[in-house]
Amino acid sequence: MRITKPEWLRHDADKKKLTAIFSLDFHPDGKRLATAGMDNKIRLWSTQAIAANAANAADDDANSQRLLATLASHSGAVMCVRFSHGDGRFLASGADDMVVLVWERDEANDDEEEATCGNLQLRQAERWRPVRRLTGHASDVCDVAWAPGNRFLASCGLDNTVLVWDGATFERVARLTGHAQFVKGLAFDPAGKFLATQSDDRTLRVWRTSDWAQHAVVGAPFEDSPFSTFFRRPSWSPDGDCVAAANAANGKAPVAAVISRADWAADL
Repeated sequence: MRITKPEWLRHDADKKKLTAIFSLDFHPDGKRLATAGMDNKIRLWSTQAIAANAANAADDDANSQRLLATLASHSGAVMCVRFSHGDGRFLASGADDMVVLVWERDEANDDEEEATCGNLQLRQAERWRPVRRLTGHASDVCDVAWAPGNRFLASCGLDNTVLVWDGATFERVARLTGHAQFVKGLAFDPAGKFLATQSDDRTLRVWRTSDWAQHAVVGAPFEDSPFSTFFRRPSWSPDGDCVAAANAANGKAPVAAVISRADWAADL
């Protein structure tokens, strides 16, 4: 394993001050890394350039293609980005402007143009355009997730709700309202049968995708956790046998709870 920290991979609000990066996601083909920042922008980076940086390679072609695209249609800080599964045709993003955007690469109009990133002039090679604008949240959108096979796209936010969209038509199919506080993370299980959501109400809730009914509520691991935190993003194991949830507590120690699918309990 090699760790690299390219100085050019960053978000800059005014060319002087670095801004926070809230989310990142790799394209399924491994050639792109998407980052979402407080500067209201999404940036797509070449992983070839990142690898060249790690190897200290003097590959001018790779380094010249560091920044592939800058996506700037959000009017608030971008909190989350997720590529669709499979061919990665779509990129979903959610932001403080209460909107979920679905982006698609416009390959017919790809054009190499200059973009400024801090003090660097980086050549962009790709154009991505928003093809869907999904509304319905009444406050900041904190997380988005694609179901296996892109059957659904789900979003959650500071309005205490979860919205579920059809992954093909992007029509809304469900609004989940069981949480009593901000919903700050969500994830579909690998089989596409459940959606796990986590909230500041100190619960992780599991919803059936067959009828969108609440299947389970997990609260014990989070009873002593801090009331509020920036994100609460759960993650399923590859076999779907358990789900890991941050911001749990074992006594006074902050931990990640590993919750078994068999009984929806965590052994802390």
